[in-house]
Amino acid sequence: MPSNWIENIKPEQLPEDYQLIVAAIGLENTIKLAHALPSVYIYLKSPDKLFKPAKIKYVLDNYSKSGPDNPFNPRRMALDTGMSIREIYDIIENRKELSKQCTMWDEG
Repeated sequence: MPSNWIENIKPEQLPEDYQLIVAAIGLENTIKLAHALPSVYIYLKSPDKLFKPAKIKYVLDNYSKSGPDNPFNPRRMALDTGMSIREIYDIIENRKELSKQCTMWDEG
């Protein structure tokens, strides 16, 4: 990456979208990103949608590890993931429904 002229780049010289990126990750990382992905259109999903599958997996993993000595705590899961307690209960209920359906198919 050429450095002589890059040292003179100021965030205010960049287009507005790039200025937003600079504010989020810094000028140096924005320059690296521009060099790594030239002419690539990037659409960034909202973090809620992007990370939801990982949050669901986290909840289900903790639910499967729960037992008498390690009770499942929906409130803790809600705080850890930023999801509502209702969403946590829905995830668990959906898992139970899927388990029942799989059992019914296995028995038939």
